[in-house]
Amino acid sequence: MKSDKSLYLELFLLVLFSFAACFASGYGFGYGSAGKDVLIGTAGTTAFLLVCAFISPRFASRCLLFFAVCMVLYFPTGWLYGAPTFKLVGSLLETDKNEAGNFLSSIPTYVFILQTLFLLGAILVWKQSRLLFEGAKHWHRKIKIYITVLLVILLVFPLGKVVLGSSFQDDNTSSIPVTIVGFYADSIAAPYIYFEKKREIDEQAAKPSSWHIESVTPKYKNYVLIIGESARSDYMHIYGYPIENTPFFNKVNGTFINGYISIGEMTMLSVPNSLSLRRSGRQEINNSVITLARKAGFSTHWLTNQGEFGFFTRNISIIARQSEFDYFTYHGEYNNAVALSDTLLLPELNKALNKPETRPRFIVMHIIGSHADFCRRLDNPAEFKPQLQSKPLSCYVETIRQTDSFLEKVVSILKESSESYSLVYFSDHGLKHIDSGANRTLTHGGDTYETFAVPLAKISSDDTEHRVIKTQRSMFNFLKGFSQWTGIKAQEIPIEEGYDFFGEKPDLPGNGNNLSQINSLPHDPAVTQ
Repeated sequence: MKSDKSLYLELFLLVLFSFAACFASGYGFGYGSAGKDVLIGTAGTTAFLLVCAFISPRFASRCLLFFAVCMVLYFPTGWLYGAPTFKLVGSLLETDKNEAGNFLSSIPTYVFILQTLFLLGAILVWKQSRLLFEGAKHWHRKIKIYITVLLVILLVFPLGKVVLGSSFQDDNTSSIPVTIVGFYADSIAAPYIYFEKKREIDEQAAKPSSWHIESVTPKYKNYVLIIGESARSDYMHIYGYPIENTPFFNKVNGTFINGYISIGEMTMLSVPNSLSLRRSGRQEINNSVITLARKAGFSTHWLTNQGEFGFFTRNISIIARQSEFDYFTYHGEYNNAVALSDTLLLPELNKALNKPETRPRFIVMHIIGSHADFCRRLDNPAEFKPQLQSKPLSCYVETIRQTDSFLEKVVSILKESSESYSLVYFSDHGLKHIDSGANRTLTHGGDTYETFAVPLAKISSDDTEHRVIKTQRSMFNFLKGFSQWTGIKAQEIPIEEGYDFFGEKPDLPGNGNNLSQINSLPHDPAVTQ
């Protein structure tokens, strides 16, 4: 007969493993409800294994072993990028051998150390749990009933939401928060969701636009929208970063919003959703800023330094193709275009401006900006001098200086055209820190505030002052800003009286935005040394 002390130790180890598995699987890092997910995941996984033991100790042991092996293998991905959502599975399906090699080489050493510790802990728990499972089969009937009821509650209530119409899997959490069940359910559901979203994109793209234009009163001849990549606002000198990497932004007259919050932590989420109409929670890619501008009588151009193909640029490329004139520096996969300089777009901008046109022009420039790998992004690597302990972060800071220089060149070209102009720049999303010391770098992630905090600027030919406005503005409201900026009013874009997208009054949480969720995230300050 086992002692109570031995029983409690074995049970504690199983609970501890279930807790660690929440983070190995990535569910412990979901934004907004991570604490609840960890609690339910820990209790649910423990209860699941014990209920299996009530039926068959050997079956429970095998379930634990299989789950532990899956968690060990998934650990680096779960720790760095989160749970197996459609975004992650889509990334896997779009990955080639080179990208897979880059992913493995970019995993910080400390993650492998944590993975090894998790492996050793899992082996210990598995060995000890066999005795626990044998004993659990003989526990008092009431205890078995209580644990079984707990498991049923933790499984049935989330599944009930799915049956009643909620999405099976959203962008950040599992619909079944019991980790040992939810991990496999999401892994199976994610590919289906991935291909379903591709189908929806194709269906939307085939539809004609349905904008209802009310009035068109453009103030400028040329409107240029520049979409940056992976730039965090707190790494820019104009917003307070100590290293002077935005000399042009610091001096040029214009409006700079400090507090712009992205829709998502990935390009595939932020760009198409900010540039197209959303109704009832669904994106209408046929109703984009391009189709709106065309219907309003603008000449439309899309110049991009991002690849044309791949799921993660597919819906962006669809919007690009809606324009009258488009230019891609690279016609292959998005990830293979990251070594090309954004300056390749400047001659195309010149061509667009020099072409005789009686209509106002709307030109989109989608740049690579601060895309990883940062050092590979530098136009003049030989002249680069690291200013931080970490070379990757030093390169990241330099890519922001490079983007600032690119924007200065764009404005210079606009001035040379001798036509009135207005330029808007924002970055699609930020990044989060991983690793430490000389290896410290940045990667995608949706679990920190700065992942969503990005720059927003407007520079016009008639600006007379330099304004930095600290206010929170949601990218979910970009279409309102676009309407006010271009003077295109449409029935589908209602704007509240007194609202000013580039003004001082902040957007408030709610009304379909993500501000409440983002404001609850922990901060991940910029590195300055």
